[in-house]
Amino acid sequence: MPFHVLGWELSASNAALTDLVPIVDGIAQVSGNTFFVPKGMDYIVCATALINSPTATLRAQIITPSLRAVFPVDISPINNGLVFGSLPRIVPYFFNPLPIVDQEPLEVQTQNGAAVMNRIFLTIADAALKPTTGKIYTVRFTTSITLVTATWANGALTFGTTLPAGNYQVVGARVWSANGVYARFFFKGSFFRPGVPMINAEDNNEWSWHRMGNVGVFDQFNNVTPPSLDAMGVTDTAQQGYLDLIKVS
Repeated sequence: MPFHVLGWELSASNAALTDLVPIVDGIAQVSGNTFFVPKGMDYIVCATALINSPTATLRAQIITPSLRAVFPVDISPINNGLVFGSLPRIVPYFFNPLPIVDQEPLEVQTQNGAAVMNRIFLTIADAALKPTTGKIYTVRFTTSITLVTATWANGALTFGTTLPAGNYQVVGARVWSANGVYARFFFKGSFFRPGVPMINAEDNNEWSWHRMGNVGVFDQFNNVTPPSLDAMGVTDTAQQGYLDLIKVS
């Protein structure tokens, strides 16, 4: 049950609904302001929008030809700010996903009242996400990625403990950084990059959906080849977090 995070960003004054620009990630094909839905990834399972304008009339929309046949889908609530802070506002389609169509164009738009930063992130998957169970261990990690706006920057994870030899499923994550926005995990040999919104301090809250198996298995790795982290946000150079793991062999 793979899932993958796509992002868009644009700093602009959008008096009417206006396309955002894809954050290129090497997975989904891009043309102009459009991602093309990767083959087999026919569902949106999570959506979130950030617009750094707390006083204007704000809107955020998801648009594809198949959705437009009925009507574009609005994202609400919208996060007011450059970063999420505590308890990121998300639209959780995890268990009742929004259907889209293989290889159709996928766009997002925002409306605001000033020249501000606009960001939208969508998690796409091949099916509704399903919780998983097992003996779950939580391990701390750190990384030192220099964050760049409108770019996924990658860095190695350093675990706070030595993992015993074996294979592990990642079944949850929390990641924080003072100016981080979103994080994705890159598993060696895997095509898709699952991820979570970044909180901005250790005592911030994150949604329990992203923890302890509640949305299933992110992916799997061997202790010799742990995943790395894709992160994007405003200027920052240090990130921390936790992975929830099930040892499967």
